[in-house]
Amino acid sequence: MEMTVDQKVLVNDLAGIVGAENVIHDLPTRITYAQDPMPYDVEEHNIPYVIVRPANSEEVSKILKYANEKKIPVHVRGAGTSLVGIARPKTNCILLDLRRMRNIEIYPERGYFEAGAGARLWEIREELAKYNCILPIYPGSERIATIGGAIASNTSAHAVDAAFAKPGDFVLGLEVVLPTGEILNTGTESTRRPAGVELTKLFIGSEGLFGVITKVRMRLVPKIYTKNLVAYYKEIDDVLKTVVDMYKRMIPPPLFFEFLDAFAAKVGFEAVGLPEPSGPVVIITMHDWVENGVVEKAEKMLSFLKIENIIEAKIIEDEEEWNKIWSSRAEVGNFINRRWVCAGSEITPRVDLLPQAYHEAVALKDKLETYKNPEFCSFGHIGAPTLHAYYMIPFETPNDVRKKFIMEVRRRTEEINIKYGGCGGEWGITGQRADFIKMKFGDIYYNLLVRIKKTLDPNNILNRGNLEGVW
Repeated sequence: MEMTVDQKVLVNDLAGIVGAENVIHDLPTRITYAQDPMPYDVEEHNIPYVIVRPANSEEVSKILKYANEKKIPVHVRGAGTSLVGIARPKTNCILLDLRRMRNIEIYPERGYFEAGAGARLWEIREELAKYNCILPIYPGSERIATIGGAIASNTSAHAVDAAFAKPGDFVLGLEVVLPTGEILNTGTESTRRPAGVELTKLFIGSEGLFGVITKVRMRLVPKIYTKNLVAYYKEIDDVLKTVVDMYKRMIPPPLFFEFLDAFAAKVGFEAVGLPEPSGPVVIITMHDWVENGVVEKAEKMLSFLKIENIIEAKIIEDEEEWNKIWSSRAEVGNFINRRWVCAGSEITPRVDLLPQAYHEAVALKDKLETYKNPEFCSFGHIGAPTLHAYYMIPFETPNDVRKKFIMEVRRRTEEINIKYGGCGGEWGITGQRADFIKMKFGDIYYNLLVRIKKTLDPNNILNRGNLEGVW
């Protein structure tokens, strides 16, 4: 049972741990921290009692020990960019904002870097560039997304897993504060990751359920060379066939393989000042650690594209043209979210079933019951393969209908995932997707997660409601 919370006492107690200037409790800020990208209103139970900004793992430990003593839930928030509701608190709580933990230390002689959980991905990328290294994480939100959040979700984001693995595959070790307040260090300082039983893997992708990641140690990845391509199509079926054929023919997988359906391509290209395409567009980046190698890969990809049913395919050498083409994808998201309430999805089918999954996602727009005949478009990391199917309704739609619509789209698109062998690769798997775990993997799997959570977090303090699937 939760104890009755006296906010003044709570603020004073937490100020004794982190300093009064790092405890925020005014209502407008608390409402802001309750929000996330979900297009329905924050409710009273989503609003934290207080926002706390600890400076280090010791302060996080003290906060969690205090929360356990008082039986007050704690919610960990990175940048709040989760697209499945993980960032929104499910109950009134202490909200941990790790923005003060932004230290970045690069050790080229050791082959790794370390970063505080609150460091922005863009900040890390800029620092790594000084050492001719890259950060192998590529979300569209990289200017605000944090390294702690990225590792806690283990998101592939734009990258094709077959080309570059998952971010967690580059993690050598973590500093983690357990829900009960103990500080744990995992992994190794060697560039060779441990074999066998090793707890780093438990916390990678754990979405804040099993502990608070406070520091990340990642292997340094040398600078890559890239070549960019674009291909124009008449029909979406030809795009889908290209992806299937790429895997079947063992074409070297690209770092990025994006697509825009005909509607998305029209909107995106118009926004960046490029001529309107006559159909879907594919946007590809090849990579290699050797310049000659990436040239060879790009030529091989171009030759492959030209045997597919395309209008045109070419390597883009002009940087300004490429920047416009690449930006067109982001502009689609900007456009639809300004114009409609958007229910997005993450469908990741088995490669050979990609065409069937895509067409079922398109057909779904005519079968939805909460709101009839929504607008539709699709774009995303098709080469991964990931389909982002978007179902869009007017802004004037009442809040209760918005929420029911989002819930229905989530449920129905997860049914497509299950039918075609998918699971998701970037948005996370708890929050709004908790029921999907049961549908996909069954009760034994789900209950095992619950038991692990209870072992590490006996008072269910940390990120309460996300594994339960509370909306």
